[in-house]
Amino acid sequence: MRAREPDRSGYVKRDGISVYYEVFGEGSPTLFFLPTWSLVHSRIWKAQIPYLARHFRVLTFDGRGNGRSDRPIDPKAYTRQAFAEDAIAVMDETDTAEAIVVGYSAAGQDAAILAYGYPQRIRGAVFIGPVSPFGEPIPERLIAWDEKLESTEGWAKHNRHYWLTNYADWLSFFASKIVSDPHSTKQIEDIIEWGRQTTAEILIATYECDEPSSNPFADSAKADECYAGITCPVLVIHGSDDAVISHSRGAGLAHATGGALLTIEGSGHCPQARDPVKINLAVRDFAESVQPTSRH
Repeated sequence: MRAREPDRSGYVKRDGISVYYEVFGEGSPTLFFLPTWSLVHSRIWKAQIPYLARHFRVLTFDGRGNGRSDRPIDPKAYTRQAFAEDAIAVMDETDTAEAIVVGYSAAGQDAAILAYGYPQRIRGAVFIGPVSPFGEPIPERLIAWDEKLESTEGWAKHNRHYWLTNYADWLSFFASKIVSDPHSTKQIEDIIEWGRQTTAEILIATYECDEPSSNPFADSAKADECYAGITCPVLVIHGSDDAVISHSRGAGLAHATGGALLTIEGSGHCPQARDPVKINLAVRDFAESVQPTSRH
């Protein structure tokens, strides 16, 4: 049983791939919660939708590779540029002329692409635990991705060959890193359930795609210039104890865009699941401060 059912749902097809979307509530502005990595689908936002749809129009969609959307196997289908273009297609299909985008983790890249490339349609951008080219990596994650490893402990599980032979074990490990906060059994179970709806082969495809030249963020040498070119208001939210993407990544993105940084003390990589009240109020305050001129 869902806390709130969508007021409208449907599919949009782009490049032969069907993408499922949902619309909740009405009013201004539209909050567009983007899909993150194909490990999960739009239910990652289940703690946000019921509350925020009482105040705004809320839009979500299942990203390629999970949920009710198609699961292509070609790596070219999983570029972040493709996810961003899917987002524009969903906006067009739902008569959404402008929105505030919310990008979590990998979708931090999508939110950046949209805010930079479509300034007339993106009125604000919220980044939660975002992938970014700034800051420092988590040292334990510096593991070879495509080599067969002798160890299968810890982050050594985050490896192409291990996924193909022990996907379930890796999924349990990674879910515990995503939601590393104490007393998070239900949230970890959710991640595992959603992760079972995709495959190791699909996730490998998302890792082995090459970003097209049309993605302005594909060239890391231009990262500073591109992020500085985002002109809409920006809010970055990052857990201080994120075990997947270091807090310095989010802090660096906030600095590069001139945005605000909200650090959730003691929180891990999924603060919207473990600290939903803080996240929902922060997103609401941000949306009200942006005040787009119209819903459509």
